Amino acid sequence: MERSASLRTTASVSTVLRYVSELHEYPQWMPLVHSATSETSSTPPAWLVELRARVGPFARSKRLRMVRSVMQVDAASHGTDTPSLARIVFERRELDGRAHAKWQLAVTVSPIASGAELTMHLSYDGRFFVGIVESILRQHIDEGRQKLGELLAA
Repeated sequence: MERSASLRTTASVSTVLRYVSELHEYPQWMPLVHSATSETSSTPPAWLVELRARVGPFARSKRLRMVRSVMQVDAASHGTDTPSLARIVFERRELDGRAHAKWQLAVTVSPIASGAELTMHLSYDGRFFVGIVESILRQHIDEGRQKLGELLAA
């Protein structure tokens, strides 16, 4: 499964990065992410993430260990420390030695004339989100985009 979503905001690239570069920030704006706890001693940075989706009276959850494998922030070309472009990749890396479904979230934050554009691309090759649950995922993405937009506008 491949899903992409974008958000344009008047917030700066650095402001957007505050909400998307650390997974423990996601539960405040992405309803699919029930919890994300930092592993304080992990290099590269890692989080224990619980995803939770509800379909009517039923709920399903999935726990993942996600690592930030890429954190590339380019400074603006005019010589300041203000980010002009950022690319972040989170991917599943469990420590149990077993083979697991691939989860990867690629995040790009780029400047636009009036603020920043955030694009997120989720890749998943397992069975957790199939059929009707995919529509629930779309709903969570829409809700998350709205909540993040509100946080960025505040």
